[in-house]
Amino acid sequence: MEPGMVDKMATPHGLRAYDILDTPPERGYDDLVALASQICETRSGVVSLIDRDRQWFKARQGIGLCQTDLDHAICGMVVSTDSIIEIEDLRLDPRTDRNPLVVEAPYLRFYAGVPLRTPFGTIGALAVFDPAPKPGGLSDMQRAALEKLARLVVDLLELRRQSMAHDRAQMHWRSLIQTMNEGYILAKLMRDEEGQVFDWRYQEVNPAWERHLGIAAADAINKTCRDIFPGVETRWISLAAQAVDENRPVSFVQEVRLLRRWFEGTFYPVGQDFFSLTFRETTAQVAADKRQTGLIALGDVLRDERDVDVMICRAMAVIGEALDADRATYGELDHDIETLTVSEGWAVEGMPSIKGRYRFDDYGRLRETLLAGEALVINDILTDPRTADESAGWLALHARGVINIPVREDGRNVALMLVHFSHPHEWGADEIHWLHNAADRLEVAIARRRADEMQAVVNGEIAHRLRNTLAMVQAVARMTLRDALSKEDATRFYERLQSLGRAHDLLHGDDQRAAHLGDLIANILRDASMDERCRLSGPVIRLGSRAAMSTALLIHEMTTNACKHGALSVPEGEIEIDWEIECQTGGGELVLNWRERYGPAAAKPVRGGFGSRLISFGLIGTGGVALRYEPEGLSASFRADAEKIMRT
Repeated sequence: MEPGMVDKMATPHGLRAYDILDTPPERGYDDLVALASQICETRSGVVSLIDRDRQWFKARQGIGLCQTDLDHAICGMVVSTDSIIEIEDLRLDPRTDRNPLVVEAPYLRFYAGVPLRTPFGTIGALAVFDPAPKPGGLSDMQRAALEKLARLVVDLLELRRQSMAHDRAQMHWRSLIQTMNEGYILAKLMRDEEGQVFDWRYQEVNPAWERHLGIAAADAINKTCRDIFPGVETRWISLAAQAVDENRPVSFVQEVRLLRRWFEGTFYPVGQDFFSLTFRETTAQVAADKRQTGLIALGDVLRDERDVDVMICRAMAVIGEALDADRATYGELDHDIETLTVSEGWAVEGMPSIKGRYRFDDYGRLRETLLAGEALVINDILTDPRTADESAGWLALHARGVINIPVREDGRNVALMLVHFSHPHEWGADEIHWLHNAADRLEVAIARRRADEMQAVVNGEIAHRLRNTLAMVQAVARMTLRDALSKEDATRFYERLQSLGRAHDLLHGDDQRAAHLGDLIANILRDASMDERCRLSGPVIRLGSRAAMSTALLIHEMTTNACKHGALSVPEGEIEIDWEIECQTGGGELVLNWRERYGPAAAKPVRGGFGSRLISFGLIGTGGVALRYEPEGLSASFRADAEKIMRT
């Protein structure tokens, strides 16, 4: 290597950043070389780039060579020193006097080169040369101009690098868009004369868009949204307009009712009324969420509704809405599964009534499946071989997608749960499983209600017989004790028996497990004709059967005493009765307060009889009684564990 030549490993890495070696001529570089030669008054010029083993000319004027070996590259000295080099006569400079470019054609004599300084280092030079020596070299103006032109060469190189980076990014994103699972569109808003958005026009869609919507890209490009989806909801157009007008992403989870499919995605503003949209279908997810919500709602209906017919009707509404179906109803089978008696059930607006009695054979070959105890699943009655020949009846009902789920009782199919779509419907395994689950729950709820109805009949009969028994006990007691007891004692004994009967009636009034405390007290006061002189207040408390009996006897005894000795024995006397649940550590406690007002002063009994002992037992026979004999009348507090009083 001649003295001052560049190290061959010094700059290739920086040069590679521009990927420019061996590229065709470009006018921008050629014009800068021509301008440099013109300003410097030389015959030739080059943009020289230093590679590992050569110098290559991106642009050249007045020289036929496109490259030279690195050992003879005069521009290499510019790179190695990173400075301007001027040689007035190459023949007289010891660094170049033996260079083939000097001693042989093109016989160069003058040289001036300016380094090309890039962010990656100095990678070459902008040089001018001439076959004649130039004593004094370049003028200051020429040298300054050559430096400015060198910087413009670097600017062109940077533009190239940035353009390549942009192209690579574009390729990356285009590859990503073309291969991603989400659908993608690029579109432009369409506005009316007043600037209001009324549609958009597709510019580009990706393959996933085709897969999601089943429409070829060629059929979408340059078409409008309303061309492809007539009647599409205006909300979709509004979302795109919102993203563009507000210059921000707008996300959505929304249904295309025309397709009966749900999508989730985001509109992104691109500029100048253009926007992009990425989306994925969430129909299955939305349907699963609706089914889960429906199952919860169904549980509430089956738990709370007491009437079987109302319960079935409400359950069908929940099932139909959960599946986004057009009809859901319930029908009872005859013994031989030949006919089905269908209730009105639930249906969307516009569906014809289905209430009535139907023969299965009038609607196709259905009985074989139903006799086997299997669900009847039909995606489209027009194409299913079991129903295609008998489709007229189905079409009259506006039923295309159909499923019938058996409901069993005592191991036998007794009814069908029917769900209809007015269009073909591909029944999924998740939907069928969910319907079987719903049918099982409905089956259990119906059986429970039937059992409750039967139990109510049995309990009513027991209650009737118990009332007759109590009446007989009263009659026998009256005959037996007529001479053994005083008239007053006998009357009180009979009244206590009547209180037991009233408590028993309350227990069997609306359900067979509990009575309401307020109703129990009010009835006893009403029987004593004292209800208008007593004020009751407190929350609804349900009493267990034993608690109702003991509380009835307690209130009756307190009322009797008030009528004989207390506030109710005088015209102006009154009684306040209130109750509440007091929260305590470990649970709650029912507190019932009895306050007599405007009656005679209360005095403690001299001796305690059966009535006093009865009062001391309290609400559930476990005590918790506080009696206060005060000048304004008797006050009493009765306490009992709230949980026990409701279940005892």
